[in-house]
Amino acid sequence: MSLTVSSCIRCGTTVFPARYLCPVCGGAEWSEIEAARGTVTALTVVRHRVGAHNSGDVHLASVAMQAGPTVIACLKSVAEKGDTVCLALDEQHRIVASRS
Repeated sequence: MSLTVSSCIRCGTTVFPARYLCPVCGGAEWSEIEAARGTVTALTVVRHRVGAHNSGDVHLASVAMQAGPTVIACLKSVAEKGDTVCLALDEQHRIVASRS
């Protein structure tokens, strides 16, 4: 599934997740923009998760989307800070990133 952000029709501000009103101008009309790519700005590894025995490490990244907002994504492949990644939603609607 593709990942989208909302763009305010009145002022062009982009937000994620979607909101009822624009935080900049108060507008209530939005258009959807596909947010398929971004740049990794930070990385972390979650090694121990409560209640998830023997589940392995989870690699997370802060990704500055080319469309504007920054999101936290689960990495599907190894990435480094500064890498360009492709963004998508998985079957459970989690944001996932993989190297382009």
